[in-house]
Amino acid sequence: MSDPRHNEVDLTDTEVAAMYSPSPASVRAWWPSVPHYWGDGVRQLLLGGATLMVVASPFYGSNLRVEFPFVIVGALVIVAFAALTSPRVWWISAVDAILSGAGAIIYATWGIFEYGTISPIALVLRLAIAFIFLFAFYFSMKTVRAFTLGQVGKRETIDEFEERDDKLA
Repeated sequence: MSDPRHNEVDLTDTEVAAMYSPSPASVRAWWPSVPHYWGDGVRQLLLGGATLMVVASPFYGSNLRVEFPFVIVGALVIVAFAALTSPRVWWISAVDAILSGAGAIIYATWGIFEYGTISPIALVLRLAIAFIFLFAFYFSMKTVRAFTLGQVGKRETIDEFEERDDKLA
């Protein structure tokens, strides 16, 4: 493969891919950088859900004058706790789980109960928000479980399921 910016030197496909891929420092992985801590992913899901709540509210709201203040306050609370999410504070992850669980219940119920009276777009938006919160609930519960078991920040070992007396040295 010839690239004129490199004095007509033939580059391999791997070299071209390396030139145009982002630097490793700018790429954030979805899996946790701190073992057994999923708060970074939960934060992204909560921010996405809160953003979709506010931006899409004109499309899914039945009575926007009544609903919009609740949507704004709910989004602000969600964003506040998403900003506080940390691998050092366990109770914030528990609050994230409560908020995301409540969001999933509220939006799924709201979408399903008004299924026959709302537009298909409103139904899809409400259920999309519910699914975002459902995934945030799942990952925040994984983090809460890891905090409860004292696993946050600890790597797995080959003998982690052995009895204490039988563990390898």
